[in-house]
Amino acid sequence: MTLLNKFVFLLILSVLTAGCGTGLIKTFVDAPEVKKIELKTFSMKDQQAIFEVLLYNPNSFSVPITKMMGDIVLNKIAIGNIDVESDIALESHATQKISVPIMLNYKALVKAVKNIFKLRQAQYTFNGGVMTSVGELKFSTKGDLSMKELISSFFNNIRL
Repeated sequence: MTLLNKFVFLLILSVLTAGCGTGLIKTFVDAPEVKKIELKTFSMKDQQAIFEVLLYNPNSFSVPITKMMGDIVLNKIAIGNIDVESDIALESHATQKISVPIMLNYKALVKAVKNIFKLRQAQYTFNGGVMTSVGELKFSTKGDLSMKELISSFFNNIRL
């Protein structure tokens, strides 16, 4: 697809969705897929964690991301949220690594950590979305972390 074709396609899609709401977006544009989430840094003092997220764009055209938003839940306890502006463009049929800052709720995080050690497991859920030039695309992912992964990530990346 040439650059002109991509431009025309996105222009037509923008016009269609502006008048008809965002329901058509899902028909033409697939939401990015979360392939992997990895903790890079963690600071209790700043109440922030930086996660490295591998996002796959299943579309045959690049998708510009202007904003990322979402919530992260650990063992059914909401511990933080994402609400950041962005100027990233996900290339077509490619996986890209993106650093995502998550603002943490200190009290909820302490409760979640106690819960993890009590249950000896950590189940996470990330519900989020990205805002593109044609509207919002939502996605969700969940998984489990072993105690070994948690302890390793926590002690290797903590900054007090």
